[in-house]
Amino acid sequence: MSSEDWPLEANTTVSNLPAPRRRRIFPIVLLVLAAVVLFWPARNYYAQWSAIQKAQAAFLAKDYAEAFRQWKIVADAGNPVAQNNIGLMYWSGQGVAQNDALAVNLWRQSAEAGNLDGAAGLSQAYYYYGRGVGKDDRLALMWARKTADKGHANGQHFLGVLYAEGRAVAKDDRQAFEWWMKAAASGLADAQYAVGRAYALGKGVGKDDAQAFAWFSKAGNQGYPIAQYTVGQSYSLGLGVPQDHGQAAVWWRKASEQANPQAQAALGYAYSIGNGVTQSDADAASWWLKAANQGDVSSQLNLGVAYSKGAGVSKSKADAVSWWLKAAKQGDTQAQLLVAYAYANGEGIARDHKSAEFWWLAAAKTGNVDAEASLGMLYYRGIDGQPNYKEASKWLLRASSHGHPAVQIYLDMMKEDGLLDTKTL
Repeated sequence: MSSEDWPLEANTTVSNLPAPRRRRIFPIVLLVLAAVVLFWPARNYYAQWSAIQKAQAAFLAKDYAEAFRQWKIVADAGNPVAQNNIGLMYWSGQGVAQNDALAVNLWRQSAEAGNLDGAAGLSQAYYYYGRGVGKDDRLALMWARKTADKGHANGQHFLGVLYAEGRAVAKDDRQAFEWWMKAAASGLADAQYAVGRAYALGKGVGKDDAQAFAWFSKAGNQGYPIAQYTVGQSYSLGLGVPQDHGQAAVWWRKASEQANPQAQAALGYAYSIGNGVTQSDADAASWWLKAANQGDVSSQLNLGVAYSKGAGVSKSKADAVSWWLKAAKQGDTQAQLLVAYAYANGEGIARDHKSAEFWWLAAAKTGNVDAEASLGMLYYRGIDGQPNYKEASKWLLRASSHGHPAVQIYLDMMKEDGLLDTKTL
């Protein structure tokens, strides 16, 4: 895996919002007494001070419904900080039924009252999600710039994302990097990861693997899962740091325990070959299963192989095909070949030459020579007893032109029998 495969900044969390790809619930920002003094009328001081104490206690006890009820007392009194927090709870469905429209409305109230967290949330609602409000890059930029210009780290980071992608503003990697650096200096893990990625790819700044590793490590040490995974990749590949497979596995485990599927896939592979850890087929299969259940294609493929061999799991061709099908449907060529073979031979699934044709065609469209050869042989032998020599000629000739060694015997037989159609190409 190269540094080009590291996820884009736009897929990271740049405010107090839950990022859908990570599916995690963000902690609600605890209201502080200073907010009481700053925003609340004196006559409401005690009632609202009491509400916040109860909200904090409820939140720490994970009684989110009670925390929501208490914070709502403060939000309904017009406190912008509380409005932002209640917006977060509505957005994530934490302690209350999810309601995107109410979340966005509360963020708007909070933002218009000058709360920067609310403004940052509103900017991302306009840009990323289209939940509770229509997507609007122009408004996303407006709110992001308002927060960034006032030194708000989330707003600075998000403004960097907008510059990096050229959304509602001219694409400018240098500007993106500068805004990320400002946010990273405030300790924002998302921005630290973005700075690391910029150094790794040389976007907006000179390529520097050592600097990339340093920034990835800052974010990883804050518990940021994708950064922890990337630190592991850096150790595994020796990018910006001496190669160390043991340390790679340590960092992948940190991210894996936070349910990062890329790290789980990598850790599974490390266990499968004993790279940096003691070789264990059972541990490999266990981590692949976690990643595969989150849709990780490589893990679905590898888990299928594990079931086909009985490596770390009970041998089951049916389970193998089941996992390969999941990967095949996501476009993995190797999985498509394995599924096609299973259908063609009735291994782990009922024999079905039409289904085998379907999956070989899918793989052949990517230029896979094995799929081209298999299709040619399938059409030569016939589907449901019906050969198709025109299609056989097309795919066998194509496979031959791509250097497949096994098709020549079929081409020779077809030529002898006068069945070879050289015009099909």
